[in-house]
Amino acid sequence: MTMVKEDLKLSEFVLKISALWKEQKNREVLYLEALRKDSMSPLRKMLTQGHFSALIFQKEIQWIYDYFKCMLNDKDLVSAAETDLDSISVMKNLEDREDVAGVLKKVEGRILQSYRSLYKYIDRDSETRMVIDQHLERISEFYEILSRQEIVKNSELTHSIAA
Repeated sequence: MTMVKEDLKLSEFVLKISALWKEQKNREVLYLEALRKDSMSPLRKMLTQGHFSALIFQKEIQWIYDYFKCMLNDKDLVSAAETDLDSISVMKNLEDREDVAGVLKKVEGRILQSYRSLYKYIDRDSETRMVIDQHLERISEFYEILSRQEIVKNSELTHSIAA
């Protein structure tokens, strides 16, 4: 009975890791799309770092996935790559720096939740936990930077309404 429960837990973990990889793939594409915009020059360095971190995190997530997946049942991540076309379409239509930051912030928030949901599956002292913690820390930094960009827009709106 315990073995079946552990197999089920491992299967759930592999599915969550796969979903997280797909979210990071989407994150990569959205940061790249944001970098293509002319209005992003003040955020260019952060956007570049976000894009590269998404690429690196995908690689590290893929290593975790490959380690835990069942060779008979689970497919390769790269062959299952899909991007969220709706998010990309929304991003393409935005020009305002604060609006782009808002979209990216929502993506980062969802990814942070996905990472946190992995904790119940991994041991506190494992190498996997260390990787997850590092990713969480870095994505939290992006989330904070993007949040400050939204605050800039909100304060500008308040000033223009008051005037």
